[in-house]
Amino acid sequence: MKKEDLISLRKQISELSDEKNQRLYSVNPNQTKYNYMLENNANHMNSIALTFENKKITYEELHERINQYAKALYKKGVRKGDLIGVCTLNTPESVYLLYALNLLGAVVVGYSPFDNKERIKKDVELTKPKMIITTDYSYGNFKDLEKSFNISTLMYSPLESSDNKLLKALYGLSQFKSGNFILDKNKKLMELLKQSIPTIDFSTIPYVDGELSDILFTGGSSGIHKGVELNDFGLNCSVAGIKSFYDEGYCDGLIYLGQIPFGHMAFGRSILHFALANNMTYALTLKAMPKDFYDELVRTRANGASGGPPHWTSLIEMKNGIYVPRGDLKQNSLTNLEVTFSGGEAKKEATESAINEALSFCGSKAKLGDGLGATETWGSNILNSGNYFMDGMLGYPIPNLKVKLIDPETGKEVTKGSKGIVYFSGPSIMLGYYNNEEETNKVISYDENGDRWLNLGDYLLEKDGFYKYVGRQKRNFVCGVDNIYPEQIEELLIQMPEIREAVVTPISDDILQYIPSYHISLYSDDIDFEEFENRMRKIISKGVCESAIPQKIEYTLEPLVRMTNSKIDIEYYKNKDLEETQTKKLLLNK
Repeated sequence: MKKEDLISLRKQISELSDEKNQRLYSVNPNQTKYNYMLENNANHMNSIALTFENKKITYEELHERINQYAKALYKKGVRKGDLIGVCTLNTPESVYLLYALNLLGAVVVGYSPFDNKERIKKDVELTKPKMIITTDYSYGNFKDLEKSFNISTLMYSPLESSDNKLLKALYGLSQFKSGNFILDKNKKLMELLKQSIPTIDFSTIPYVDGELSDILFTGGSSGIHKGVELNDFGLNCSVAGIKSFYDEGYCDGLIYLGQIPFGHMAFGRSILHFALANNMTYALTLKAMPKDFYDELVRTRANGASGGPPHWTSLIEMKNGIYVPRGDLKQNSLTNLEVTFSGGEAKKEATESAINEALSFCGSKAKLGDGLGATETWGSNILNSGNYFMDGMLGYPIPNLKVKLIDPETGKEVTKGSKGIVYFSGPSIMLGYYNNEEETNKVISYDENGDRWLNLGDYLLEKDGFYKYVGRQKRNFVCGVDNIYPEQIEELLIQMPEIREAVVTPISDDILQYIPSYHISLYSDDIDFEEFENRMRKIISKGVCESAIPQKIEYTLEPLVRMTNSKIDIEYYKNKDLEETQTKKLLLNK
């Protein structure tokens, strides 16, 4: 860590002693994630911490198993500061594993089980972990890397805690056929746990202020794949800040649906830690896709749930040109649901009222909240939920973050009521990008007081302490003399009943700098395209400007391509435009 980073971090830690933060930090956040959770759980050991299918695990059992895993991993050679890769699915074993590694002081490197071999190889090359612990489901992406990178591997089944014997047998057969089945007991995590466990005093493993604890990957706004360096202090402060949005004791005993991946996503990890550090029941499920969302909410009787916009729009459908609640929703089926939060991508105004209508029809009193977060900040910066809720707004900053809006042209804070690029400063801000000082310096800066600020590249507006989302700086482009904000255009497009999804990308132009390209997913091609496009041009020219009218339109009947975190893959469409433009130029040259 750089000297100036350490100075800034120690300043943040000292500020936690302020009287105004005594309730917010009733438990000291400047410790490991495991110890922070343990201290919060002290009076709740008989409460249910995790559920998985029909299994219920109390907080006492949770901590016993974490300690068991930590001792086994210590025997296997895991030590403080070791980089340990994990590739997990949402099961109890994955929870034990992550907190056990934290208890040992290891650095968790989160690899996605949904990435292909090439992406995994690049991530392993960058981080060079000492060991990789993975579900056998994902072992095929790592087995060729063991020798080339001299990495030891441990495996376990995501169905280890399942009582469904038939399903386990079928899964085992499928893994055998795919080549992910091994006989070597030294590579099986469950076999390691059965061996004699050494006596270890974990209190002797020192904790250092702000030390690196996790590396999670992001493409960010630049599209460059990077490892984000995070620490325990930041996540503990983040979940304490989220808790402050609700009344004291409100979270205790709530059931929170655990379908967001937490092994490699900051969004999922922060929700997991928020739930377990606040004495909730985390209802784990392997059914994480939007199509299963409603059924899992009903099955688990969840009081709280988070998801990307695709999860929440799975509750609605289009009929006669308007969005309405899905026809198969059952009345009063979600009466327990109180806390609803959408993240990962901006939710659309065109669908929001229908989603809230669907929630109301199902008996929930919740209104869908929003927020802004990033991997670089442990997932949460601004929330619209609980006691800080305002219709039509992105949300309110969690109390341990400083926020300022900057004019990118002048570098100064904007006047009240003006939009600006949002900068954040606080304990949850990343340490930097792993082995990538150049990318780190693009987003991290210091002010005259020595405070460390992160630029997320988002344009926001502020009103009465709440913030409204305007668009991303990195997606903005200039067409002629006009600034084009793709999100504004996309919001108008999806209000057209024929359009399922839309992405607007820039195509380089020698005269105008850039021209808009539309990628549109239609519900049906049984439409009058001439009338449709004339209507679309009128909507865009009136709602945005003439320069926002498309110079190129690509239609598809399939949903748009998405990344593993469920966000639409904008870089895919940018690259597609670039390839097509280059091809046309080559033909012209011929």
